[in-house]
Amino acid sequence: MSGSGDPAMAGHAPLVSILMPAFNAEAFLPEAIDSARRQTLEDIEILVIDDASTDGTAALVAGIGVADPRVRLVRRARNGGPSAARNQGLDEARGRWIALLDSDDAYELDRLERLVALAGQRGADLCSDNLLLVPEDGAAPRPMIPSEILAADRELTLAEFVRRNVADRSHPGVNFGFLKPIFRRAFLSEHRIRYDERVRFAEDFALYADCFRAGARWWMSPAPTYRYSVRANSLTQVQTVHDLGILRDRQARWLEEARQAGDGDLQRLVARHKRVIDRCYHYRAFTDAVKAGRLAEALRIFTGSMRSAACIAEESGRQAPIIALKALRGGYRRQQAAQHLHP
Repeated sequence: MSGSGDPAMAGHAPLVSILMPAFNAEAFLPEAIDSARRQTLEDIEILVIDDASTDGTAALVAGIGVADPRVRLVRRARNGGPSAARNQGLDEARGRWIALLDSDDAYELDRLERLVALAGQRGADLCSDNLLLVPEDGAAPRPMIPSEILAADRELTLAEFVRRNVADRSHPGVNFGFLKPIFRRAFLSEHRIRYDERVRFAEDFALYADCFRAGARWWMSPAPTYRYSVRANSLTQVQTVHDLGILRDRQARWLEEARQAGDGDLQRLVARHKRVIDRCYHYRAFTDAVKAGRLAEALRIFTGSMRSAACIAEESGRQAPIIALKALRGGYRRQQAAQHLHP
């Protein structure tokens, strides 16, 4: 096992800081924290940022910290969502590298050792592995990125990152926005890159895009060493009009930057991605108004422009079979529960 002495010693700056936001995560945390503590790379600190939980999350983490001083509890007075929690973790982190770990996910034992080694060899600012998708229904885990896309270690470009954030027919389950890279902390500090605390959806995509825009080099490994829990009530499934609107504004600014730079390829990719977000935005605004009984408002949204009507019609067609399947499985009750994960 690699490592250099006791990473908890006074004044010691660990090689890797693991940031783990947690909100009422008492049921999942032991497995997540254990997977971090058991890493073959031992020179780490594990920052669990308790986002004002109301269950036993804080007490659980404090207890683990007594046994392993690499585990540190950071408590927030008010719930701010994953972006705010991660930013507080960034402020507290001392490691040369920043790693992300969601409270219901887990690492394979040698994950950090692999990624730090690859990043060092390639001079990378970000370095990620493949996700091992682990369904909650007990189905067999599988890598998110198939070998025809990621067969060996290679560099990820901005163009491919944007393109792989929109599902295509050949690979409908692939989305690079869900990757969990490690970051060189000095790069984030130098460019003052932080999470946008206004959003609770696609916050990773926005941060990764900011890294690319600042000139980051991102290397990828095909090894599926991040165990990503696929849950019906995942927060990533709950997209609000507010969050989608902020993402649309970001993309509009990014599209304008690409136009000014004369980068036609990036313009086309960002415009393609923005069309997907536009479609979701108009559909969500329309359906929210309908569900709330604000029929006049729903009509105004639908008839506001030819673009909004087309977006609502297209997304309705896409959502119809999904809605039917969720209804059969009782998915609406699960989604309603998900909305309380981060109020």
